[in-house]
Amino acid sequence: MSCCGSRRATFRPAPVSATRSGSSSYRPSAPTEFEYTGHSQLSVTGPMTGVVYRFQAHGQRVQVHGADAASLRSIPALKALL
Repeated sequence: MSCCGSRRATFRPAPVSATRSGSSSYRPSAPTEFEYTGHSQLSVTGPMTGVVYRFQAHGQRVQVHGADAASLRSIPALKALL
């Protein structure tokens, strides 16, 4: 078996640095309000928090945790409000 020499070290990913406070650099954005544009009921489970968001009627608005907002933006019947 041959040795790769020092080339193996060049393929190692650099370590992830933390912020000054020692926490990771991941920070969820502020809560986002969503409006339901569908015509029946919709329940969505936030993938990051596990919170179940329930939309009961057309036009209903619900505050969504910032960590879940990006995922809920992909649902056609939900419109993120600014």
